[in-house]
Amino acid sequence: MQPFSLSLLFVLFLSFGVFAQAPSMTTTADEVVVTGSRFSRSLTNSPQRVTVIDSVEIAQSADLAQLLSEQAGIVINGAYSNPGKDKSLFLRNGANQFTLILIDGQPLLDPSSLGGAVDLRLLSLAGIERIEILRGARSLLYGSDAVAGVINLITKKNTAPDTFTLHLRAAAQTLNTYEGSAALSGSTEKLDYQLGYEHYQTDGLSEALEPEVSPIAFGKDGAQRQTLTAGLTYRPNEYLSLRPTLRLASFDGDYDGGNFQDADNTYTNELLASGLSADYSRGDNSLGARFNYAHTDRKFNSTFGTFSGLGRAAQAEIFGVHRFTERATLTAGVQLRDEALGREDEQPDTTSATTISPYLLLNLTVAEDLLVEAGYRYNNHSGFGGQSNFSLALGVNSTDHWSSRLNLASAFQSPTLDQLAGPFGANPNLAPQVANSIEISTQLADPKGSYRINLAIFQREIKDVITFDFAAGYQNQDELLDRGVELEGFYQFSQRFTVNSSLSLVKGQLTSPDGSGGTTETEDFPRRPQTSGHQGLTYRAKAPFTARLSAHYTGQRPDVFFDENFSRIDTELDPYWLINFYAEYQLLKDRQLTLFADVRNLTNTEFTEVTGFSTLGRMIRGGFRLTL
Repeated sequence: MQPFSLSLLFVLFLSFGVFAQAPSMTTTADEVVVTGSRFSRSLTNSPQRVTVIDSVEIAQSADLAQLLSEQAGIVINGAYSNPGKDKSLFLRNGANQFTLILIDGQPLLDPSSLGGAVDLRLLSLAGIERIEILRGARSLLYGSDAVAGVINLITKKNTAPDTFTLHLRAAAQTLNTYEGSAALSGSTEKLDYQLGYEHYQTDGLSEALEPEVSPIAFGKDGAQRQTLTAGLTYRPNEYLSLRPTLRLASFDGDYDGGNFQDADNTYTNELLASGLSADYSRGDNSLGARFNYAHTDRKFNSTFGTFSGLGRAAQAEIFGVHRFTERATLTAGVQLRDEALGREDEQPDTTSATTISPYLLLNLTVAEDLLVEAGYRYNNHSGFGGQSNFSLALGVNSTDHWSSRLNLASAFQSPTLDQLAGPFGANPNLAPQVANSIEISTQLADPKGSYRINLAIFQREIKDVITFDFAAGYQNQDELLDRGVELEGFYQFSQRFTVNSSLSLVKGQLTSPDGSGGTTETEDFPRRPQTSGHQGLTYRAKAPFTARLSAHYTGQRPDVFFDENFSRIDTELDPYWLINFYAEYQLLKDRQLTLFADVRNLTNTEFTEVTGFSTLGRMIRGGFRLTL
């Protein structure tokens, strides 16, 4: 489907709701967000454009990768492949490692992975209350890796007065897939606690696509994930709060030998992530301290032998917020990040790097309808030395219905430890990859929340892109320019029906040296579509029944693979639609029991995410959620 056709569908879909005769919505509150600053604020008072995925949408989703792929500007390659296959996140055409994953505002770091990207298969939606997405260059507060944006997974905090609450969830799905979770939470006058466990397992299907003519049937490639989470909030007095957290996760899976190639390979990744937050607030001043530590241990067992990667990352931060007046707030802080990498039979500190980064951020409300935010950050890296970042944001709330945002910012990604001192093509003289981004957005919205239309135009330029060459190893040599448009809409045209829709158009240009003093340019990026979109229709009955029908579109995109003779083959992947359906019904006096059914790829569409690898057909899932 061409971009024009998809745009027309977007307009028609929203128009269906806009011109329907229906009573207005009752009440909605202005969303309060925490991403993009060191204090909570409403979306109206934020000069940043933040996308919020709420608890209702999360509860109705089974998989983080599939949920994120439904958001404007985000493509998750592998979201609908075999459950155990690796997932690649492309935010506004940015490579997998250019998006920083946060848990409760603290970065989840993994020096052992390729490019430093987090393995999404380790992350479950269990225990997640909301997700906030901040697009664009965001290194000012979050440091390295926040080049394309940040995705903040915010865990559930106990808000009920009960000292003991039990949350249970279980579901079964096609491919002998089973998932279950249990969580305990409670609170007293000074103490809140949360404890959760999640288990997921599947027989899966063959990761590699079986050729039409094959002497043997390919075997299934299963996967299993276990997650244990714990959190405690202690408030000794009205000014101070302390919150330690712990996350243990393991993912075990089978994987094949490549496109169209079966194999009995196995993969294991284990994560230990711990954190500590301390906040003191009194009057116009507040102080905060953060510490998080992550240890990863991944193993690949294949016909080529066993490879083990050990990673360790720690980050500490101290910051202060001073409110001069109702209209002026200053945030000052300093971060220390330490990363280390090891391999089999080595301690995970064989190769290490440290970054120290002080920063300042000023927020001003110049007038009732004008917001200004400006900041500066300096990074001192033990390898490449000094590097600076800036951020400038303007917000204009023209009326109660109309608002606009302008963001200019820079970001960076440090060379990974493997690139600096690994066994293959290491280059200790690598410079950071540096990005500059600009975004202009405007929004028309009902203050009561019955409709919302948002249009964003953006450009991001990344210089000194690190590339790999078998002869020269890692080098800073490419430049990447991405431009795009994102259109999002929501309308509640009755008390029962709501529609939502999004359309993303992005075009990139990579400039590389041609080896003879000139340059070459490419606008094709494997597995990254220039056009994608999502539409949804939700019905909420007077009785406790909800049904949702959604459609997700992925446009044409190039791909590349190597045949049995190791010859490169370039190909084009066809565009496709995926239709999904979800329904739930709530039971018992206080609706503590929810029965749900979910069908993914309702029409059993055949499509390709990666050439030579399988994708999921119709997936039927059913289960329950129970709160006691």
